[in-house]
Amino acid sequence: MIERAAFAAIEAIVAAAHEAGFVVAVAIADAHGDLVAAYRMEHARPRWMRASLRKAYTAAVMDRDTDAFHDEIVARNLQIASYGDQMLTALPGGIVVARDGVTVAGIGVTGRTTGRDAELARAGAALLQQR
Repeated sequence: MIERAAFAAIEAIVAAAHEAGFVVAVAIADAHGDLVAAYRMEHARPRWMRASLRKAYTAAVMDRDTDAFHDEIVARNLQIASYGDQMLTALPGGIVVARDGVTVAGIGVTGRTTGRDAELARAGAALLQQR
């Protein structure tokens, strides 16, 4: 059950963010890009949740981290609009979670993290891979 694992993953990510002194918003999407769970820490900006949702969605439906998606767009000299999906983003901080090479989820983190969004997202990824 990805839902139960998603809540545990969010707890791990929030704990890592809190320990590092960061404030974040976290979203987890299933393999289809549908939202499973989300959490916005106190003092997190509302726009951070929207960005986290888009990061999780992109990682899940594109089967790659948003950093890799960004690299693909640049390498192929494309615009993100070329994909025809307004939910896609190439912002860093979205990671794909796979089990046996198959995408099971995407995690998106956004906040005051000094560029460590993806690192924080990985704090919860193992919990989703196990379930």
